[in-house]
Amino acid sequence: MSLTIGARGRERRAAGSGAPPAGSGEPRARRTRAALLLVGPLARAIDWAPLAAVAVFTAALVSLVEAGNELPAGTALDLMRIGGVLLGGAAAFALVDPVAANAGPAPVPRWVRQGLRCLLAGAVAAVVWLGAFAVVVSRLPPGRLFPLSDLLVEAVVCLGAGLAASATAVRFTSGRQAAVAAVAVQLMLVLATVLLPAGLQLWPPTCGYGHWYEAHRFWLVMSPLPLLWLVAANRDVR
Repeated sequence: MSLTIGARGRERRAAGSGAPPAGSGEPRARRTRAALLLVGPLARAIDWAPLAAVAVFTAALVSLVEAGNELPAGTALDLMRIGGVLLGGAAAFALVDPVAANAGPAPVPRWVRQGLRCLLAGAVAAVVWLGAFAVVVSRLPPGRLFPLSDLLVEAVVCLGAGLAASATAVRFTSGRQAAVAAVAVQLMLVLATVLLPAGLQLWPPTCGYGHWYEAHRFWLVMSPLPLLWLVAANRDVR
């Protein structure tokens, strides 16, 4: 009884003095600060070469195809889809951590470190894709329909599939071969959807016509699946 009374007294004194009670969010705040401090080192540790190469290739693609002429809408659509698939595959290399197997105890859980890698690579891929989109739109004939939201959903699915496949692969192997395997999985998934029968067309060739709206409703509904896959693959290894 005296121990219980003493504990309650300490809690009252802590509350009166403004000190955080036991079990407060202080450990969570420390983990948040530790995660933020990791952003710089992780940004330096990520293998940016594949993303840089794809960024240069995408910029050349949208600038040099039909150079000097207005870009046909069908060609523009193909270029943006190619860029989205390639950027998703290149982002997969960001999750490869060559020293993960030999690293000691980390200040933050594995899922936080891998999540930060995903955010950094995803942000760079998004900036490159949006820049390519701006170039393509500037080269289209006046008044041509080219919806950003629908194309962005396609790109997000491609990026999510690449990152999720890589997050899975790095659990079983290390080095660049994990990212290469992830790129192969992503490309097979894309190819499988491209080769569907005409009645199930998920990559309509013309904006706003045919199965365009049905296909993009499907992509919008399916877009959380790569994220859920990514979260499951990034969970801590026990």
